[in-house]
Amino acid sequence: MTELGIDTEQSNQVTPPEVIVGGAVIGVPIFLTAVRCTLQYILVPFVLPLFGVGGAFSPLVNLLAGLFGLGVIAYNLTRLWGSNWRGRYLLLSAIVIPIVLVSMYFDYLAWQAI
Repeated sequence: MTELGIDTEQSNQVTPPEVIVGGAVIGVPIFLTAVRCTLQYILVPFVLPLFGVGGAFSPLVNLLAGLFGLGVIAYNLTRLWGSNWRGRYLLLSAIVIPIVLVSMYFDYLAWQAI
């Protein structure tokens, strides 16, 4: 059994490098995405208004979270480019990037209206 939990002794096959690289790469991007989503979808709309900090501060925080999200996507693309996840992540990025950009646009409009 390897440290990733893959039993290579019974099958007499060498674990492909994509599995090892993929296992090590996926941890950080998922953590960064979880931080951004927690900030943007839980902290800003629900927790900040409880402390009276919601108003003008929320769109700015969402804009920064959107920029952070685009940075995470770029980071993930560079990390996953050499793995077998490249095609899947490119498709996912092509779907998510326009959504993040539209969200950032509306947050910018809300920030300018304040």
